[in-house]
Amino acid sequence: MSTYLQLGLDAFDRSQPPLCADRPDLNGFRRLCCRCPFAARSGGLIYCDRFAIPIRTREKYALLGWKKVRNTILARDGHRCAVCNGDRDLHIHHLDHDPTNDDPGNLVTLCGICHARVHTELRREGGAGRVARVLPAARRRFR
Repeated sequence: MSTYLQLGLDAFDRSQPPLCADRPDLNGFRRLCCRCPFAARSGGLIYCDRFAIPIRTREKYALLGWKKVRNTILARDGHRCAVCNGDRDLHIHHLDHDPTNDDPGNLVTLCGICHARVHTELRREGGAGRVARVLPAARRRFR
């Protein structure tokens, strides 16, 4: 599944109400903001022009919408880490490293230790390529 969006012309029409129905607290950082004509997205950050508020990553994790996405991904992955098959301290990792991209194909369950290892590896030279090869293979192994 592709994580790229091709926006329709309505995504730029500010004469229409915002896609969150004037409730950014319920939608926040989700993909809906990315298609909203009032959202300014840059470098993994979203700023809502209509409400003049930044939508921060940390705030996203308290939103009901994110919790539903998280629970869906945990259930899909059998409440197990895709790398070690552990079932404790589970996190959701964004494969493309873009915290605004909550497409289910971009999310994977990792335990806290494996998640930290993935991010450590990403900081190393050539690490992104190694992580991109290892995570899909690990996911297939435990399915």
